[in-house]
Amino acid sequence: MPARTELVAGGPLPPSNAAWLVEIGGWIAFAGVAAFLLYRWRKNGQPDTAALLFIGCFTMWWQEFYADWGAYLYYNPDLALLPWGSSPYTTPNKPVYVLAGYGWFYAGGFAAVSALFRWFRRRYSTVNYTVALLITVFIPFMLWNFVTADGVSYVTNWFQYLESIGPTIHTEKGGLQLIYQGIPLSLFAVAVVVSLDRRDVTGRPWFERVLGVKPAIAGWGQRMHQIIAWILGMNVLYAVFLTLPLVIARILFFPDNPWVPNP
Repeated sequence: MPARTELVAGGPLPPSNAAWLVEIGGWIAFAGVAAFLLYRWRKNGQPDTAALLFIGCFTMWWQEFYADWGAYLYYNPDLALLPWGSSPYTTPNKPVYVLAGYGWFYAGGFAAVSALFRWFRRRYSTVNYTVALLITVFIPFMLWNFVTADGVSYVTNWFQYLESIGPTIHTEKGGLQLIYQGIPLSLFAVAVVVSLDRRDVTGRPWFERVLGVKPAIAGWGQRMHQIIAWILGMNVLYAVFLTLPLVIARILFFPDNPWVPNP
């Protein structure tokens, strides 16, 4: 399928004043969520699933820029940028704000769709498992991304997709793609929810079992073992369902772009 260039004449548009509010607001949301989860951790004497998701998903931020390269996503260079700079198979501009987003965007979205899935399965237990995932995880998470990321970017000029692949809303600010990056993103969400739902009798998801986490955590050494398992589990799922498919698809099928160039 040919891609349509979305580069605005003269280059990407400058960010609006609202972009700075997004940057600041993102770190406020990050700090608020982190403080709340830490409070519950201290109160209960152990991290809950939301806290482990928060930690695991936060550590995925480095993959963002590889996935962005595969999706032709170009961050506005006027934002505060990491010192990472240019590197092969990454989008050229890497905002500091991305780190905050990986705290609240994924942990918050996963907590919401996981709760919705569990409620739906209790309420409509006869509905096919895959259909339940489609209704309560896949579609809602695609909408979550469209509203909180792509929609906000349209208003603030925070980022643009400089090539469109598949159905796209074409605007003067670039293209709002409807399925290309949204499908692997939502498949990733489904993989996370299934991982959390399919636990063993001791409550361990597959990555805790594979990495030998004890069913009953005793001491900080075993707790760190569990946290590392969640970090690795989330990063593996993210790479398999989102980062690698986007990068491989671009390498094999899609053209170069002057603003998000091939190596």
